[in-house]
Amino acid sequence: MEGLRFLLSLLLVMAAALVQTSVFHSIRPLGASPDVVLLIVVVGAIWLKPEAAVLLGFLGGLLLDVLGSAPLGLSGLAFTVGSYITVRSRDRFDYGLPVGVMTVGGITLVTLVTNALIGTLFGEGTLGNPDIIRTLLLVPIYNMVFALGVLPLADRLFSWVAGPRRSRMRRRI
Repeated sequence: MEGLRFLLSLLLVMAAALVQTSVFHSIRPLGASPDVVLLIVVVGAIWLKPEAAVLLGFLGGLLLDVLGSAPLGLSGLAFTVGSYITVRSRDRFDYGLPVGVMTVGGITLVTLVTNALIGTLFGEGTLGNPDIIRTLLLVPIYNMVFALGVLPLADRLFSWVAGPRRSRMRRRI
């Protein structure tokens, strides 16, 4: 079952990378676009074992680096941090869609800040970009809006392909 979940997650990440680098490269409402690859990495990390989730985050970021103009490994490292945070906070997705959507926004913000800090440390000058505040505000909001539709669809898709996810929380009666 874990292999099916990882394969499905990897296929979804590849499709999201194509959408992000082709469609959202030119469509940028208010000067920013959603980070679809990160959203799919977060969704996959909810369903995968921790090691597979972190690997998915690294591969998703690396794929984005290869298809984009970022230095190789920059997004890979940031997405690895994002997937690790998802693994550590995945129980929040059991509280319902509103909490899950807010969690996606928080994970997106932390991942973007990590990407900006690492990029600046390695000479990209990301924090010196005048549009950084707009990006840090809008991308998490866009990901939250997309998460409203993606989280329920992913829940159905992953349950259909590989069975229901085991919750660590006890069900409330």
